[in-house]
Amino acid sequence: MHGLTVRDVLQLPIMKEAQCLTQAGFQNPVEWASIVETAGKNFVRKNECVLTLGIAFQHDEQKCLDFTKDVIASGAAALVIATGLYVQTIPNSLIAFCERHHFPLITIPWYVRFADVSHAISVALNEKEKKIVQSSDKVRKKLLDFVLNGEGFQAIASYVEQSLQLPTIVTDRRGVIVTTSALSPSFADQWNAHLLRYGDPLYYVEEQKNTASPPLHHMNMHWIAREQSTLLQLTIQSAREVLGFLVIEWPHPKQEQGGIEEETFTLLEHALTSLALCFLHDKTAKETELRLKDDFVWNLAQGKYHSHKEAITRAKSFGYRLNIPYLCIVATIENGETVYEQQQRKYFSFDDWLDQWSKTLEQEVYLAGRTLHMQTMSTFQHHQLIIFLEVMANNPMESAYPFIELFQYRLHQKNPHLLLSWGIAKTCEKYAFHTSYEEATAALESGRRHHHAGFIHTYEDTQLDRALLALLENDELKKMTEVLLAPLLKYSVERKINLIHTFQVYSHHNCNVSKTARALNLHRQSLSYRLRKIESLTGLKLDHADDLFLMELAIRLHSFQHANKYPSSSPT
Repeated sequence: MHGLTVRDVLQLPIMKEAQCLTQAGFQNPVEWASIVETAGKNFVRKNECVLTLGIAFQHDEQKCLDFTKDVIASGAAALVIATGLYVQTIPNSLIAFCERHHFPLITIPWYVRFADVSHAISVALNEKEKKIVQSSDKVRKKLLDFVLNGEGFQAIASYVEQSLQLPTIVTDRRGVIVTTSALSPSFADQWNAHLLRYGDPLYYVEEQKNTASPPLHHMNMHWIAREQSTLLQLTIQSAREVLGFLVIEWPHPKQEQGGIEEETFTLLEHALTSLALCFLHDKTAKETELRLKDDFVWNLAQGKYHSHKEAITRAKSFGYRLNIPYLCIVATIENGETVYEQQQRKYFSFDDWLDQWSKTLEQEVYLAGRTLHMQTMSTFQHHQLIIFLEVMANNPMESAYPFIELFQYRLHQKNPHLLLSWGIAKTCEKYAFHTSYEEATAALESGRRHHHAGFIHTYEDTQLDRALLALLENDELKKMTEVLLAPLLKYSVERKINLIHTFQVYSHHNCNVSKTARALNLHRQSLSYRLRKIESLTGLKLDHADDLFLMELAIRLHSFQHANKYPSSSPT
């Protein structure tokens, strides 16, 4: 539905005696009518139909020309001059000037009242506006019905394609085609070729930032020049993010904003809104499915299914196979808050950052597994990425390490600053999900005690930790450890000299005084003083094998129990 034009005004009954002296500008939009006798700056609005009796210029041809120049310069839609009262005839020079500027010059008998003309134009404008609103509402309801009836992307794209008779496709935010065109099967090939060249359908955003020209319209529109046609790319977006694109094959020459009719803009606006609803609906459904999958995998890890049959039935609904060996791998982000601080402008909060990156990690688990032809199940719980990886039962590590290596490579491409630590289970028997998860968690916790962030630690590496954990269950041994080390801990706090750390370095260097002194950056006499102080406080002799073993055991038990956290002191 077009807006009111000069041609429409000329067809009004009140204008039946009017005569247009020029042959151009009939499609100029008319937004209002005003009566002007003295033109000047800001006297006339753009797209106004100007009515004048010619009082200001009457028989002066130059003044008449100057008046018309001012009207044209203001962007008026047309000039209507009443003849027979103040102006008898229109100078040929004025007609020629208006022709050169493709401007409608209209005459009307002086006895036709301007008030009636203005009123008729106002009524026509209201009628046109009413019809435009009705047409817009009809299109909106039609497109909304497609969404509510579950017909989705294809129905909306087909409606746009049939309305415009132009090939139309819908893509997701990465440019992957969601619908195909019935009018032009080759259109998909053109779009894919464009993507192959530029890679990212959002590349033009940066391009537009570097140009002085403003956006074509309040819709995010972009023209893409092709050899045989022009592609019109419109962004489908929600309040927070780009969801996808509506792409239309536009014939040459490409039409800029002024050449696209208002009804086409209305159609495209409603189409973009409806497509956004489709994307959001699909996104919500997908997120619900992902939450259910997360809950299922988390319940497997916790051992909450009472029978294999119950778990298998639930797994089938998600496309998982449980009757194959799985190995549990647990990872944790070590530097999440640091990375968030570097990127916080892109996120509402740390929780928002973590939520989005947890989804990215799970997606990368799936893609890495698919690349290696391995079944994967994953969930992100309590800041941990929990993965069940299909493995070969006779040698699970031959599957685990290549998977982690590929995963970390892919993750590095997305964010080279993100640092993960890993724990790998040992058990990979069928349906042993809970046992495998506990082993992977134990491996991760053990790795934290022995390595810097970014480690990969297996359950088989935790034998010493498991032995110490078993010893800690002995109350008498725990009490003996506390009594033996209490004087050393008290001394460390009071004198700010960490004697426990001194002994650890001494033991690490096989009780070699020279090597220990160099490692602690101490003089041999200072180190000897510390060692004698340890002996005096504990009553043990460090040159006695049994006493040395008892001291080593006590410190290892204490170290394991407190995760290597001693009173702050200088290690030297």
